[in-house]
Amino acid sequence: MKRTGLPFAALCGIALLLTAGAQAQTEQPNQAALRNAPAGANKVSGAEKTADAVKTAGETPGANVPAAEVEGLRRRVEELESRNRTLAQALAEINARLNALTPAPASTPADAATTNNATANAAQSQTASPQTPTASAQAPDAPKQDDKNAPVRWSELVGEGNRFKLYGFLRLDLDFDSQHPSNTQIPFFITSPDARAGGTENGDYSIHPRLTRLGVDFTWPTIRKLGDAKLTGKFESDFENGGTESRQIIRIRHAYLRLGWKDFSILGGQTWDVVSPLFPVVNNDSLMWNAGNVGDRRPQLRASYEPKSGKNKYSIAGAIGLTGAIDSQDLDANGFRDGEESGLPNFQGRLGYARTVGKGRDASAGVSGFYGFMKTARAVAGRTDFNAQLLNVDFTLPVHTRLTLRGEGCWWGRGMSDVRGARGRESTPPTGGRYAAAAAGARPPCASRVTSR
Repeated sequence: MKRTGLPFAALCGIALLLTAGAQAQTEQPNQAALRNAPAGANKVSGAEKTADAVKTAGETPGANVPAAEVEGLRRRVEELESRNRTLAQALAEINARLNALTPAPASTPADAATTNNATANAAQSQTASPQTPTASAQAPDAPKQDDKNAPVRWSELVGEGNRFKLYGFLRLDLDFDSQHPSNTQIPFFITSPDARAGGTENGDYSIHPRLTRLGVDFTWPTIRKLGDAKLTGKFESDFENGGTESRQIIRIRHAYLRLGWKDFSILGGQTWDVVSPLFPVVNNDSLMWNAGNVGDRRPQLRASYEPKSGKNKYSIAGAIGLTGAIDSQDLDANGFRDGEESGLPNFQGRLGYARTVGKGRDASAGVSGFYGFMKTARAVAGRTDFNAQLLNVDFTLPVHTRLTLRGEGCWWGRGMSDVRGARGRESTPPTGGRYAAAAAGARPPCASRVTSR
């Protein structure tokens, strides 16, 4: 009995040792396989790891996971889901603001439904994968075009409701004179050929593009705060202002803004004088100035009232302007124009009446006047204060659809060089005599003219 029991016990011990060694050899390869696995295989997202841990803890009753750790994992999952919902809400708000700032074309109900579904899918995707950035967040900003090289678009120059109208013409003048005029390109009179007066019998010739004209008309929307006033303007220029024949200097003909209501308007800027509103057809640049026609362009502030009643039209216009803008008169040669040294503007006015007598044809008549102030620092011909005065009558009479008589005449005045009257000679500082007589009230002869078109 004793000999048989001892060998059996020895056999049982050997069997236990062999079983323990086999289990140890099985665990070692598994650990080595885990160590040799790729790095990415052991990594999972925080949400998946946490969810798997919670699921394992919940499904395995016998799992050795403390209750506190399970509760902490659950709270972490809830926090991540809350953050995802906040991000989705923020993205929806940003999208709504962008849509409000950028007007979109009218969409159909199907398009709206598609947009809503896309937004909902994006929100669900953010909730399901909180750690994955969105495509818009990953995409870099599109390269912007260099502002310095960006072309200027017409829409950037013209605002909503504004209108610009360009006009003008290209012109080339060839002038041939058998005898010297006062100016080859803009003649006012022909000089004497008498050699004793420094004259000559030689002719002259010139060619120039100076009267090429460029202009822009502006129209703005009505201004409600000013009683639905309509704002318009004009800028017009040519090159008849000195310089060499290959370097002409630009000349401003018109530059003004105008506020207009139904019958009343206010104008500020440079344009034609109120006095003597008609212009001859011939000599369309010198306009027969200093030879009977008066009035020119000057800076001014003008108000006009022009009501209509059926075929009848009435006109009351008044303006204040710059004296000396035309002749730049400085009799005492002190460097200040006499009109500006007076400290007062000139005053102009016109009363007119017109009646429609056919399509596009009006018969009209008007009377206009001009009064300017001039002053010198020292006495000239015994005086320091001078006045410029002018009275003018104009008429327009349509005779036929192809013939209209227009004229101005019987003007009276003195010191009128600043309105192109009295041969334009008052701008020369006098030694007495002529200007003194004109300033004292001598009247130039009455002049009149009639033109047709």
